[in-house]
Amino acid sequence: MPLYRTKSQLYSDQEAIKQGILDDCTWASCAAAVSFASLYTVNYSAADGVAAQKAVTKRVDKQGVSDNGGSLPEAVKVIAKLGGKARYAKSWDDAMTAMKSGAALLVWVQQPQGFPDIHISKWHDKWKRWWWVKQKQPTRTYGHMTSSGMDRDTGIIYWTCPTRDERDPAEAYGVPVTESQLRQIANSKVKAGKLKADYKALLIVTHPGGQVAVQAPVAVAPVAPVVAAPTAPVSATQSAVVSTPAPVPAKKEAQIDPALSASVDALKRVDWGAKAGEAAEAIGNAVELTKGQSGMNRVISVLKSIKDNTGIDEAATEAARVFLTTCIAMMLATGSPLLDMTSGDFRVVISGGLSACLNVVVRFLQPTDNQFGVKTKEK
Repeated sequence: MPLYRTKSQLYSDQEAIKQGILDDCTWASCAAAVSFASLYTVNYSAADGVAAQKAVTKRVDKQGVSDNGGSLPEAVKVIAKLGGKARYAKSWDDAMTAMKSGAALLVWVQQPQGFPDIHISKWHDKWKRWWWVKQKQPTRTYGHMTSSGMDRDTGIIYWTCPTRDERDPAEAYGVPVTESQLRQIANSKVKAGKLKADYKALLIVTHPGGQVAVQAPVAVAPVAPVVAAPTAPVSATQSAVVSTPAPVPAKKEAQIDPALSASVDALKRVDWGAKAGEAAEAIGNAVELTKGQSGMNRVISVLKSIKDNTGIDEAATEAARVFLTTCIAMMLATGSPLLDMTSGDFRVVISGGLSACLNVVVRFLQPTDNQFGVKTKEK
């Protein structure tokens, strides 16, 4: 079962790409939900979702103005245009049962009101920490459309926001969440006074491509009884039992986690020669700053200087935090007691943790990253 892929409204149309005006969250989420529900037999982009919306609503999206928001009733029609089918959830349990059968969910939210402690997106973090604080609105919320789906094999639920960047390996897939966390997210509209129940914020999305075919039982022809041929008596020096070597089980083809594969591919694209030069520069600066010291004191001072003037300590801390929180979230999402988890469960958990951890390493190696890119900090 493929992981839940982000369909980013950052690239939904030209006003999003050039002007940063994001008003296509509903249509990007429709594209994400239908694609997942189809098991990616169709794989729509956010732009495809916008095109379907224009065909259905006949509404003109004025470029440069945030005017292309949508509603759940409109989403039902757009999902149908994309080849899927949407219906309103009758209860929370109804939605969870549908997810276990491969359906995706459209989740209408008041982001981030009452949200659990999860990473929404870099876009959200930037606006929260910079613009909204500058406008003296640190607790600002906004109406938004997101989506979610469950891995049928592992039972892990993924949730994604269309403000995540699908071109960034760290945000190309949804965040693993527990059912309780997903319910917190859906409950944000209730907390905002917009709805009376969390399940009313949900649309259940299916697609014919995601329906698992039920195999008809194979008719077995009756087998005629086998009559043993007469055999010669076995002497005392002969063995009466012929040992048959056990068949050698076929090796299973290794399954690579798509998110982990994306992180590894991103690491392959790193200019390691340039990184080595930057590391040497950081060490050289540290040595220069510690002139006049000697022995172990100088070694400690050099290490402290590297820590203080680069982002390596922040990156290491973030990588450890992301690894542990992802593993814990995925273990909780299995629904099994810790001591009952199989080796397969643990492989899935560790794979998810490593994938998330590698995403931090990729960010650390990007000089353009504002949090802890490999560069000397400004004095």
